[in-house]
Amino acid sequence: MNKIEILKKLLALIKTGEIIEIGSEIDKLKKAFEAIHSSEQKESDSQEKDTDNDEVKAESEKLNKDIRAAFELYKKKKKDYYTFIKMEEEKNLILKKEIIADFTKLIENEENLGKLFGTVKEIRERWNIIGAIPQDKHNKIQAEYSKLSEEFSYNIDIYKELKENDLKKNYSLKNQIIHQAKALLEEKKIKEVERSLRKLQNEWDEVGPTFKQHWEKLKEDYWTAVKELYAKIKLHYTDQKEIQKENLSKKLALIEKVKEIVSKEALEHKEWDKLTKELLEIQKEWKKIGQVPKDSNQKVWNDFRGLFDTFFDAKSTFYAARNDVFDKKKELKAKLIEKAEELSKSTDWKNAADALKRLQEDWKKIGHAGQHAEQKLWKSFRTKCDAFFTTREEHFKKMDIENEDNLNLKEALIEKIKAYKHKADPIEVITDLKAFSTEFTEIGNVPFKKKDTVYKAYKSVIDEHYNNLKMDDAEKEKILFEAKLDSLKASGNAEKLFQQEKEKIRNKINDIVKEVANYENNLGFFANSKGAEALLKGVNGNIEKGKNEIDKLKRRLKLFPKE
Repeated sequence: MNKIEILKKLLALIKTGEIIEIGSEIDKLKKAFEAIHSSEQKESDSQEKDTDNDEVKAESEKLNKDIRAAFELYKKKKKDYYTFIKMEEEKNLILKKEIIADFTKLIENEENLGKLFGTVKEIRERWNIIGAIPQDKHNKIQAEYSKLSEEFSYNIDIYKELKENDLKKNYSLKNQIIHQAKALLEEKKIKEVERSLRKLQNEWDEVGPTFKQHWEKLKEDYWTAVKELYAKIKLHYTDQKEIQKENLSKKLALIEKVKEIVSKEALEHKEWDKLTKELLEIQKEWKKIGQVPKDSNQKVWNDFRGLFDTFFDAKSTFYAARNDVFDKKKELKAKLIEKAEELSKSTDWKNAADALKRLQEDWKKIGHAGQHAEQKLWKSFRTKCDAFFTTREEHFKKMDIENEDNLNLKEALIEKIKAYKHKADPIEVITDLKAFSTEFTEIGNVPFKKKDTVYKAYKSVIDEHYNNLKMDDAEKEKILFEAKLDSLKASGNAEKLFQQEKEKIRNKINDIVKEVANYENNLGFFANSKGAEALLKGVNGNIEKGKNEIDKLKRRLKLFPKE
């Protein structure tokens, strides 16, 4: 991909709003961009300074800045996303505490067994729809809820109401949960471990009571697996914190290096190039280091990025010369908008549509007029084009309604042609068929969507009658071609079809003329060859045949109506 494609893809990804899901795609785009940027820097080293090259570099640097701004936008959205998640977790914590309070009050005060079951079911449904809470509060809250669930399950004499098969089912379900929890110890992705563990704990609390004699063993196996999982999670985050602290020290050291480089004064191209290479190498090191603690991440990145921005802003000022490329493009596009405005009011549907399409092609050729102006210009231009095509569509819809009667007349005429019986005299038949063609043409237009269908039906029946005429070949050939012209005339697109048919005949004449010329040029070669007489006879025959075909095609051209 080039940088324009990277920017478009980057903005499209950010627009989806799937901030976490697009992370890997964003990383790929960053690598692609840095690779291009590094290549451009190397190419810049090998080029001599000139005004044209400086202008290209200035435009490239502008694009670089836009791409970096998009990356910054993504990072801001990512930060906002995690801030939102944290707020949601705090809200969920409050909701879960409220549920625990309600649950406690219910168990202590409710004596109606039927009502108690229904209310506890409602509490569990409320609990399950609540999302994640802060990790450091999860164990305590979940333990309180689990304790209440256990108290509800075993302090109330519900076993009288449960059937033996329910106890067996619950026993099986709890064993399955324990098995899944143990299997989860092998999972490498900690986020998946956390998500699945929360799910299993909710499922455990939802499963009803089972055999009392097995309960202590089940509970011991379950909590053993859960504690091992929490130990695994805790160990992971402990290790991560130590690694992130080391990463922070490394990144702070790099920032100091960047400060030293940025503080140097560069007065010529070689100096800027040397400093740029040093910074790009540091940037590569930065990317390899990895994450730092969350409370330091934004500041350390801002410090690092801010130094780079300071450097490259100064470098852009040094290299770039202001140019009026975008302004010229804006002027050209403004003129296209004026033309589109004029055409949008036209009722010359075909020519105006063609002209607008040409304007659209011209628009593409002009190129992008700058990030801030392009969208506004395009919206204005598109509005003018859409206005015309919408009006045209409404016009033809209205015409289609008005032309419905013509459709009925043409369909009736087609049935009449189908039923036509040939007379003894071919001339009379031809006269009748031509009258049918004239009548079909004079009826007028039909709805646009039915135009081709009704024309094909008409052409099929009229051609069948012409093909059944009993006449000598030459005369019939002429009559059939005249009939073909009548059919084209009745098509509703006669001018275009006539032109295409003429072009086809002329191309065929040219091909035959070349063949005849080739035969005539080769006549001299046959005089001295064996069997020359037979060869000459065959070639002369081909020449004569070709000339006759040319004459026939020229006669066809004369049959076209004069423009």
